[in-house]
Amino acid sequence: MSERDDDMLFLAGLFLGAVVGAAAAVFLTPQSGHDVREQVAERGIELKNRAEDAVQRAQQVATDTVAKVQTAAQELIKQQPGDDQLSNGGGS
Repeated sequence: MSERDDDMLFLAGLFLGAVVGAAAAVFLTPQSGHDVREQVAERGIELKNRAEDAVQRAQQVATDTVAKVQTAAQELIKQQPGDDQLSNGGGS
């Protein structure tokens, strides 16, 4: 789980860096007010779409991970009674 947390932190940092970089580029470039507002709106929509994509990917990773954990847990539960019977039956 630590690796997944590290991945999420990396994605969050990447996203934050992109936002800060885009904002700096937009506001430090000499342009008319109208052009700046247009670019800010376009970049905002683009960043919103990227964020939605990142959330969907993160949700898919989480869903896949939960499914794998559930499958592994079910297999362990199935193995547990069999192991008890073997150890109890072998000792009698």
